[in-house]
Amino acid sequence: MIPLLTAQAIEKKCNFEHVILLGNYELCYSLGVLSAAAGLPKKTEFSNVGELKNEVLESIQSYTPSNVQMERLLCIVKEMDTYTDEYHPQMYEVYENGYNRGSF
Repeated sequence: MIPLLTAQAIEKKCNFEHVILLGNYELCYSLGVLSAAAGLPKKTEFSNVGELKNEVLESIQSYTPSNVQMERLLCIVKEMDTYTDEYHPQMYEVYENGYNRGSF
């Protein structure tokens, strides 16, 4: 249920301005979407959400979003600073769902 709700939340949020991500699950999904859209290889595993965020953002510095929704997603991921180092294996599932979703 968490993966489905996370995907729906992010897809809705990208239709609005001035939104924020709420937690590690939303961040993981968003990083999966951005990774796929930027052509990065899918991670096979990770254990720290903060490290994943830093790695993805560093790797997509030259990425140009293809539409307004992707611009908003990139912006809210860059602005997010309230994630925790807490990790649960379901976060990988959420990341993978975002990656498989690709761009909006």
